[in-house]
Amino acid sequence: MDPMDQVPMDEIELRPATPDDVDAVEAYHARCFEKTYAAQLRAGAIAAPDRDGMRSQFRDWFRPDSDVDTQLVIVDGVPIAHFTVSAHRLVHLFIEPAYQGKGLGRRLLAMVETLLIDAGHAQLELHTRVDNVAAIAFYEQAGWTVTDQLIRTVEHGISYDEHVLVKRHG
Repeated sequence: MDPMDQVPMDEIELRPATPDDVDAVEAYHARCFEKTYAAQLRAGAIAAPDRDGMRSQFRDWFRPDSDVDTQLVIVDGVPIAHFTVSAHRLVHLFIEPAYQGKGLGRRLLAMVETLLIDAGHAQLELHTRVDNVAAIAFYEQAGWTVTDQLIRTVEHGISYDEHVLVKRHG
């Protein structure tokens, strides 16, 4: 049995990200991208994000005076997942590929929704790449709605379209 299957979710630690976490978070973020877009990367249909650019963005996000809040999931002292929020919006939700499919994403999404609702937001928002069918299905199963709005994002040496998804409370 894979030892990662044996990690009880009630034994994880949740803590704010710090600049010392940048390399570990960027590494699993890159593995997530490679897993999600493996076929397109192999075919040369898309390019991978610039990893230095990602580290720079995470460094900015993880500063104590940042305008976003990033929380890490830690198992055995190692970051394995994170979520980032800003105002009413879920900015990032990424999980180390070896931990995907175990219910952690649903649990983190519920935590994010509670956090944003408790902060007084009645309409929540997130953006996800139009070609990330699995993520879109994940959010729709959790009650999020894909809107007609598309956003063109250019970052880390790549550009792509994102769907805007919303979830209303109250």
